[in-house]
Order: sequence, then structure tokens, then C-alpha cells
Amino acid sequence: MVTQISTLKQQPSKASSAKIHNSEMSIDNLFQRVVTADDRKAFEMIFDATYTLLCQISFRMMKNAELAEEIVDDVFYSFWKNRSNININTSFKSYLVASVRNRSLDYLRKQKKEKPSQLEVAAEIASAETIASDTLAYEELKSHISTTIQSLPPQCRLIFMMSREQDLTYKQISTQLGLSIKTVDTQMGRALKYLRNELKAFGL
Repeated sequence: MVTQISTLKQQPSKASSAKIHNSEMSIDNLFQRVVTADDRKAFEMIFDATYTLLCQISFRMMKNAELAEEIVDDVFYSFWKNRSNININTSFKSYLVASVRNRSLDYLRKQKKEKPSQLEVAAEIASAETIASDTLAYEELKSHISTTIQSLPPQCRLIFMMSREQDLTYKQISTQLGLSIKTVDTQMGRALKYLRNELKAFGL
């Protein structure tokens, strides 16, 4: 796990967490204190308020808790290191979410054994999660995605889950199910199209 972040913050206090309570305005104010005054305490408060949500977003893409934490740690380390040069046109929380999403996708793209279909699903989920302003919103979105997957036709759902959960290739899936590779590819395409449409219907 990345260790640089431990040198930048102390153990966050419950009082600090309660004070900002994931407030976009408060986080933006804290961000200004960091970039204009090198305020380490403000940095710690931002970390405390957003760390769990950012790890959840990365974990949904990486499917590995330790890697997700490393990516979030790297994002915060980069933020502190480059704090005087950061210019953003959105809320700082949105900036952090986008940074975690992009860094997670970059990691997946570098993995040669990662299948294109998995990257596509990860990108779809990541885009959806950028709207999650707090843990409750994230959980609602996660529940919707899970329900959408369960509503796929039986064979389509089975093929999608074998690819996504078991990390099987199309050839392995076709062998296990006695289907042609073309059929597996077609079913995966239908699953991804259906998921995209459902996410759009959810307001994404």
C-alpha cells in the first residue's frame, strides 16, 4: 500500500469529520486554504471527509480493496505535492472523484490480461459514480446497477457474470456453455448495451 500519504496527515479527528460532513462548499473552502496557505489541517479534513467514498468508487472498478486504497492515496499525495499548481473549474470533490476514476481506468488499461469488455463496464460504472455526492447516493446507484444486471435475460446474465465475476475469456465461456464464441460475443454486447440504456434511464 502506498505509504507517502501517511507523512502528510495525522489520524483524522471525529470532530473534523462531523464539522464538514461532506459539504461541497466546506470542501471547496478547505481546498482554497490548502492551495493558498499550505494548510495541512485543511488537507487532513478533506482526506477524512472523502476517503471512504473515493475508495468505494475505485473498488467498484478495480475489484481489489488494497489497489483501490493505493490509487486514492496516490491521488491525495499528488494533490498535496502539486497543490500550488492545481486549477479547477468545478467543485474540488468532483475533481477528486474524476481523478480517482481516471487513475483507476489508467491502471486497468495497463493490465495486458484485462479484457476490453471489462474495461468498458468499468468505465460505465465509473461514469455513473461521478454523480455520487455521498455514501447514500453511491449505495442507491450500486443497488440500481445490481438490479439491472439481475434483470438481464438468463443466458445473457450468465455470460455477463462469467466474464465479469469469474474473469473467463469468451473461449472459456463458450466451451463451458457449449456455445459458439460469436454467440458469447453477441450476448455480451447485448448486456453492455442494456446496462448503458438503464444507466441513462437512471438520469446519468
